[in-house]
Parts: sequence; structure tokens; C-alpha cells
Amino acid sequence: MLRPRRRIIKKPRRNHNLANVEEISPVARKYWLQRYSLFSLYNKGIQMDEEGWYSVTPEAIAIRQARRCAGKVVIDGFTGVGGNAIQFARM
Repeated sequence: MLRPRRRIIKKPRRNHNLANVEEISPVARKYWLQRYSLFSLYNKGIQMDEEGWYSVTPEAIAIRQARRCAGKVVIDGFTGVGGNAIQFARM
């Protein structure tokens, strides 16, 4: 039986958009440190406020949700930061 492939996300070494991780609150810091697991293209210009960090749908989950809704009309009433809207637009 074949095992599903795990998606590998390479983490760039440079610190992008933030000079010092201590500049943000402890709540946002937790999610900021996981930024590459939340968004594969983080260094392409993602900018969020503190609430956005803990309310956004991680990219992998948003992709699965969009695939389930592919070919249907989708109204995303809780767009927020846009994690789901980006994936719905791609489908």
C-alpha cells in the first residue's frame, strides 16, 4: 500500500518583514514563528495584523476546503485575512 507523500516546505534563512521577533506580542509571536508552515509563499509579501495571525486558515487546510467546493458557487462571508479566498479563487 502506498503511503501519501508529505509536503516539504523549505524555510528561507532570512528574517523577512520583522527586524526583531521580540517586537510582537507573545500571542502573535507563536504564529509568526510558524509562518512558513502556515503559508508556503510567506516571503512573497504576506502582511497581517495581530488578529490575522491566529484567525487565518492555514494554507494546507484552505486548499483541502477549496478542493471540496470546486465547481460550486462559494460565498466566503468570513474572509478575514483571505486564506480561504485565495484558494477558492485558484480552483
